[in-house]
Amino acid sequence: MRLTDGTHARPPKHREVYIDAFRGLMALAMVQGHVFDTLLTPEIRADSLYRLQVIAHGTTAPGFLFASGFVAGLPRSPLSFRASIRRARRLLFVLGVGYALHLPYLSLWKTLAQATPGESVALFACDALQVIAVTQLFVLLVQWLVGRRWTAVTGVLALVVLAAGPGVWAARLSSEVPPVLGAYLDDKAGSHFPVFPFSAFVLAGTVAGATLGRQEESVRRRRSLLWGTLLVLAGAVASAPLESFVDFWGVSPAYALLRLGGLLLLLQVVERAARGKSSLMRPLALLGHETLLVFVFHLYLLFGGVVAPAPLGALVGRGTLFEASAILTLMVPVLLAVAWAWHRVKVHAPHEASLGLAFVTTLGLFEFLTRAW
Repeated sequence: MRLTDGTHARPPKHREVYIDAFRGLMALAMVQGHVFDTLLTPEIRADSLYRLQVIAHGTTAPGFLFASGFVAGLPRSPLSFRASIRRARRLLFVLGVGYALHLPYLSLWKTLAQATPGESVALFACDALQVIAVTQLFVLLVQWLVGRRWTAVTGVLALVVLAAGPGVWAARLSSEVPPVLGAYLDDKAGSHFPVFPFSAFVLAGTVAGATLGRQEESVRRRRSLLWGTLLVLAGAVASAPLESFVDFWGVSPAYALLRLGGLLLLLQVVERAARGKSSLMRPLALLGHETLLVFVFHLYLLFGGVVAPAPLGALVGRGTLFEASAILTLMVPVLLAVAWAWHRVKVHAPHEASLGLAFVTTLGLFEFLTRAW
């Protein structure tokens, strides 16, 4: 596999609509999956037809991770020192948000004294935001260490993560290290998205962003179709030999390769739709541009948090398919409105938006560290 850093191509001045539309599509599919999984009755979720859509949703989370990496790979690298500090600061904020969503109490001391074993497992679990932040911080380090060869090194690292995943899970390494570190290794510590194998989707996304996202449209389309097809074929060919050693629907490298290939092909479908001026692209792009806000806000609506209970908490596990669909239909415009409002604030008052975010973050940390109970 030949990788380049795309130095001969000039990156666009502004992020193109198709990139954010792709992120928005993954975010919207993620919201639908969470709404249905949370609100539907156990009987409906046990139905064979529903299980089929769960399998289809297996690509949603990898797509979310891949898209985050794609955007991170677009700027020229290695970044300047100041730009690296800014990105690292943003990624540390994302990491902090990931852990804040898992807090059992808005008090460090109460968390230390009263958190149950189950709450501690949930607190340390590696979720989507954690694996995105940690992986992209590692990519920053790689960029500084190897310079313009970072895409080749990162691509190899993605393959290593995929290949090592089954062995890491089988070895149950998470039980040999502290929980806060073990959660990043496998799913035995309660993590939904441990580094093995999900970090590979972020790594592959950054490589795709650097090598495809900067190219002219015709070049990008040709290379995306080529590599997407090759990855799908590689996953299909590898599935049979690996079947005896690893569950195909779990940590199998074959399944991951199929997902990656499918995501590259889907990205081209979204780009073609964006070029065709589809009316759905702008709303999807808005959701994609404010993915973090959409992610956090929809989780609050469904699960609540340490600040307030979930507005939809009373409906958990009680809804019919019609009721869950109706709630999803009502939730989407709410998410769009929140994303639009925050985007407008950032565009027209960026300094004030940054100050407001810093104030809320500082206030939350102060409460968490000083509240006795």
